[in-house]
Amino acid sequence: MLDWIGSLRIRSRSTTRVELCLSRATAFAGWILLGGGALAALALWRFSLVFAAVPGLVAIFGLVLATLRRELVVDRNDGLLRVEQRVFGLASRAAIPLFHLRAVVIAARAEPDHASLAPRFIAYLDRRVGGQIHLDESRRCASLIPLAKAIAEVAELRLVYDATARAAVR
Repeated sequence: MLDWIGSLRIRSRSTTRVELCLSRATAFAGWILLGGGALAALALWRFSLVFAAVPGLVAIFGLVLATLRRELVVDRNDGLLRVEQRVFGLASRAAIPLFHLRAVVIAARAEPDHASLAPRFIAYLDRRVGGQIHLDESRRCASLIPLAKAIAEVAELRLVYDATARAAVR
């Protein structure tokens, strides 16, 4: 239902470079939650601190979403994948050589509670050294394919599509 929160989009693309970033809807949803939570917390503050705690937590979650930034740049000329993530202005950066990447994978994962029969699809970069680099996830595989194809073409990686029922059971 909330697949659009935190989803990556292609900012720009050329034959040797693709830039990905979080969608604008993520920051917009964060500002809405921050404003609504803060107003509700202020309105309930005079009655009880306990009543104001839940809207206060919603406001804090909104602030995290509003300040969240994630950028991935795949540059074939430099031979690097650059990953930058920021929350509250604090940044973490990584530069990963493209030869450390094995494939771009779209895989089906079953829901943990099995309430839904439809699997959840996850796109990630499989690395030779180190853990996977999570790209995005969605209930619909079609929204992940353009993202995965763009990365696979620019980085010259295999595109692995493992969305079978067997993969969803794992």
